[in-house]
Amino acid sequence: MKKIYILLLCLVAMSAKAQQLSHDFQNVSLSEALIWIDNAQDHYKLNFIFDELEDFTVTTRLENVSVRDAVRQVCGFYPMHLTFDHQDIYIECTQKEDTKVIGRVVDDSGNPIEFANITLLNDGFVNGGISNENGDFVIPCKTQSITLKVSYIGYKTVTRNISVGHVGTITLQPETYMVKGVEVKGEIPQYKMTQGGLTVDVQHSILHNIGTADDLLSMMPMMKGKDGKFEVLAKGEPEIYINNKKVRDKSELKQLKSVDIKSVDVITAPGAQYNAEVNAVIRIKTMKTQGDGLSLMVTSDTWKNNKWSSYNDEISHRRTGGFC
Repeated sequence: MKKIYILLLCLVAMSAKAQQLSHDFQNVSLSEALIWIDNAQDHYKLNFIFDELEDFTVTTRLENVSVRDAVRQVCGFYPMHLTFDHQDIYIECTQKEDTKVIGRVVDDSGNPIEFANITLLNDGFVNGGISNENGDFVIPCKTQSITLKVSYIGYKTVTRNISVGHVGTITLQPETYMVKGVEVKGEIPQYKMTQGGLTVDVQHSILHNIGTADDLLSMMPMMKGKDGKFEVLAKGEPEIYINNKKVRDKSELKQLKSVDIKSVDVITAPGAQYNAEVNAVIRIKTMKTQGDGLSLMVTSDTWKNNKWSSYNDEISHRRTGGFC
């Protein structure tokens, strides 16, 4: 009996191991990537409409990930709704326009730029998305003539009037980043895929000196807005957390300085720990404060005719040994 029990445990372990997937996708359609995942394992059945996903391209590497995480990874930040129902996984495109804006973003050396923000405008915001590992982007759009805006921190923003369809390759040129007239120097931020979204290391990048948390969030991939009013593209208004505490007063984002932020997560597929009605979550993690004591912060924000503004702040910290 003991031998049978051990044998069963071994079979279960082997089965679980077999469901860990590894594969390198290079510019294949999302439909093709999902078919590969469906055929590579026997625990889940993937359900989707082939033609609905055929225009979306995938360039990514799966490295020993679960089936669910593999599906999340290949879908990336495309406008997809994923439903996990026991052994069934349903993938549905939430934006069903027949026409799309399709292109690629590279730097001045021809290298792909991942996580570039792409915004479509026509008398206001129409739609948006970000580029994938190969620099490719696919954004559903029913408006035939639009303005395309491509931005990435550390590079000059490109704006073009285009017609919907294939727009070719867009090359971004490096630019010294200026904030409120002050030159900001530092490394281009490194974005990484994380479970349910992406994370950026603020501490070791140009974003470290960008200003406030409010300034920082306005520059995150997939996000637009300012003054505490933000929206994650294709997901709506996010819940924002600072060190796992939900932000209820928007002024907290202007009180928190970017130099005190360690990292930011943009989660577009929130887990069960969040409200089921929440479609996106922003998690801000701060640096650990050195020493004990009190802090005092005074800020002023000035607007004139809704055209120009100035923002000033002064912070005093009292730690052991006096003020600094």
